[in-house]
Amino acid sequence: MRSVIGWGLVAALALGTGCDVIEGLLAAADDPALVAQGDALLRAGDLPGAAASYDQVLAEHPKSVYAAEGAAYVAMLSGDLARADSLLAAAEAEAGERVGEVKMRRAIVAMQKGDLDAVRTHGAASGLPAGALLAAEVHLADSETDEARGLLGTAAAAGGAVGDTANGYLRMLDSTDHVQVGLAEATALYALGQRDVGVEAAEELLKALPGDAEGRSDLLLVWAGRAVTAGRPTIAAGLLDAIDFPPEGQAWRVEATRAMVAISEGRDEEGVALFRDLATAGAPQDGLADALATAASLAKNRATAKTLAGALETHAGARGLDAAQATAAAKTVAPAGMLRTWLEGR
Repeated sequence: MRSVIGWGLVAALALGTGCDVIEGLLAAADDPALVAQGDALLRAGDLPGAAASYDQVLAEHPKSVYAAEGAAYVAMLSGDLARADSLLAAAEAEAGERVGEVKMRRAIVAMQKGDLDAVRTHGAASGLPAGALLAAEVHLADSETDEARGLLGTAAAAGGAVGDTANGYLRMLDSTDHVQVGLAEATALYALGQRDVGVEAAEELLKALPGDAEGRSDLLLVWAGRAVTAGRPTIAAGLLDAIDFPPEGQAWRVEATRAMVAISEGRDEEGVALFRDLATAGAPQDGLADALATAASLAKNRATAKTLAGALETHAGARGLDAAQATAAAKTVAPAGMLRTWLEGR
């Protein structure tokens, strides 16, 4: 039940391996002066310059874990996953008490590669709650629920977003409803980047839900959104059609997802018209902006992408336009920062 998903730089930024992670990476350095130049270039979006700077530091200080992490991060964003893992593997011997952090980074690189066995191995070995969660998700993806439970318990005890996610999985696993247990596995697949497989598994499970099942409409809507972004618009449409009554206050989301399905299937005029109607009807501005950006990323026509997201001066809008190969428009709407610098440097 596994497939490999390839993610580029913009996708990496969108999925949280962008500015927030960069700040965490740079804040960790115990010798800021050593990697100051690489840090500055990385913040500015100059990946080649940052790579050269970190490599120079490594040549002069081959045992520098921080320089190795910086070089590995740039390699990952540039798509050279083999080099990223090689740098981190070499850094483990010098990492000391920070070896768990290096292991966690190797788990992230492995997830980018679609190597779930390595994700599980490195995640569990990291000793970190987030690593335990990743390892548990791999066990769930392989239908190894017993192995997942212990790791989820460890992650749940950490609290925060990791703990909340782990507790959500545990609630599904503890349910007496086999559909909920199955959805835990489907959710793990989706979270690990196996999005199409996760959506296909969820579709079969959701069909088995009785009409009066608690939270049925919410689940159908969530997975319809996941299906359309995973390239399964037919599944998304079927899930939307199964919604008898939209969740309270979410009727606009149902229509927005229908619009995204239309865009994904090349029915651009229909999709644009649906979005126009939603704007006129007073759909929540922030939510509608996110939906427009997502729809732009699904568009097969650059002109349609610009119609949808050309007025969105947001990171999401810029990413959506760039995904539709409307790069000039993406540069125009991107706010000042790393993403805009990267787009302008292409």
